[in-house]
Amino acid sequence: MNPAIISETSNTTAERLTGWTPLRLTWPVIKKPDCTMREGAKWTLHPNGTATFEATVTSTKDNKTWTIWHVDLLDRNGTILGSLATEHPIEGDSRKFVRPMPSSTESYEFRAWATFDKTLWPNITTLKMHSSC
Repeated sequence: MNPAIISETSNTTAERLTGWTPLRLTWPVIKKPDCTMREGAKWTLHPNGTATFEATVTSTKDNKTWTIWHVDLLDRNGTILGSLATEHPIEGDSRKFVRPMPSSTESYEFRAWATFDKTLWPNITTLKMHSSC
């Protein structure tokens, strides 16, 4: 694995609820030397196999890009069950999500939409997000 890639597990303990209640997982601040993903970055998973991502990202240098290389779905033992897949593949990679940051003076909203195998829903307890900038 590229040492520049940050692997962060959410800081939220997932609570499995019944019915159609989504699973929301958040992260603390994630920093690289030139880039920051602010506290509160959030993946929201739904039992129907859909997911959304919301975060705010910044850079101290112009023309940087925040890349989420893939997001693993984990069970209570930390076993990888599968990965989230983007609705908009980038360079043929359905697990990759990107947010360009043209200006170092701006904050950018990083939004993404994804899907996963809904049969995994009962076993998902957390996520591991692999990203770099």
